[in-house]
Amino acid sequence: MTDHDGSEPDKIFQPGKSCFGQLAGITMDPTNPVTSSTNSNPNDVGRLVAAYWNTHRRLIVVAIIFLPLVVVGLLLCSGAIGLRGHLRLTPPVGDAHAPAPLAWPFDLTGLTIDRQHIQVGGPTKDGIPSLTAPISVPIVNAKFLSDQARVVGVTVHGQSRAYPLDVLNWHECINDMLGGVPIAIIYCPLCDSVSVVDRRLDDQILEFGISGLLYNSNVLLYDRQDHALWSQIGFTALSGPHAGRRLNHLTNWSLGRFNQWETAHPDSSVVSLKTGWTRPYQHTPYADYFKNDHTWFPLDAVDNRMPKKTPVIGVWTGQKARAYPVDIIDGELTDRIAGQPIVLRRDRNLGTVHIVKAPPSAAVMHSFWFAWYAFYPETEVYVRQ
Repeated sequence: MTDHDGSEPDKIFQPGKSCFGQLAGITMDPTNPVTSSTNSNPNDVGRLVAAYWNTHRRLIVVAIIFLPLVVVGLLLCSGAIGLRGHLRLTPPVGDAHAPAPLAWPFDLTGLTIDRQHIQVGGPTKDGIPSLTAPISVPIVNAKFLSDQARVVGVTVHGQSRAYPLDVLNWHECINDMLGGVPIAIIYCPLCDSVSVVDRRLDDQILEFGISGLLYNSNVLLYDRQDHALWSQIGFTALSGPHAGRRLNHLTNWSLGRFNQWETAHPDSSVVSLKTGWTRPYQHTPYADYFKNDHTWFPLDAVDNRMPKKTPVIGVWTGQKARAYPVDIIDGELTDRIAGQPIVLRRDRNLGTVHIVKAPPSAAVMHSFWFAWYAFYPETEVYVRQ
């Protein structure tokens, strides 16, 4: 019998030969110690391996290519891999709401909050990578930003820089040096919370990473020196050698649209999208989250005087907390808290809110109402007279 091309067909089985033996041209004679024993001639074994490869190489190559993809897919489905709203855009469920595992390498000595209230946010430690000393470009070269892109604009000792939320959405903390001062710009997308801090504490300059943990739906950072936890909205170290201490918060920063910042600060620089990480910076993974009033994680306290995601400027002096709803700031707002002045400015038509002045010891931030109240249930709410 011949094939259509006139050649003889492959003989699949022959008496006295195994499948592999036939492919290698080896007769499997039970009485022959070379072919019947596992201690066969290495040359014959090599022929067997070569024959198997020649016959099944396509299957082997496909397995090598697709097996890692299958493993990653299973991990994504199981929740073992995921960034807060980055790869997984739905609220974590099940074990994701369990207390954070003690095995994670953080210094939890002197923890100032109930550990049961610390939540796993999805990623592991540094799963959301913070940035340190990122590349910045002159504002005239920042063509990668749209006019309406949101930016945190900071000025320190006359030097100005814009930090795009397009970047902060994916990194949440930027360790930078501006005007000779080591600062950190911290942004939690779940709370739309922005704060700018001086990273100096005693004789140290701290560098912050993202822990992958949350408290009151707000990012917990850790310092790379002691691997202790820090709360953004809580303003303090939660554990480690500095537990209970806080950093100095800066004023003279704003949150608004890029075109407004560019007009006001034509000599500013802008953090580039060339961060060293591959991320879809032009895409915000939190678009749907911002369209509703739902939260994803448990809160210690809830107040219904305002919708949960009402933006506020929160000020805390250590003795008193006050929230200023952004929508009521029209022009310049001057107030006093704990006997000291605070000045906020906002052009209702433009939307940019500017922290002009605050008491030296105060901590100031932009945040959703639900997050501010969860940390400061005793807070006052400013009412325009």
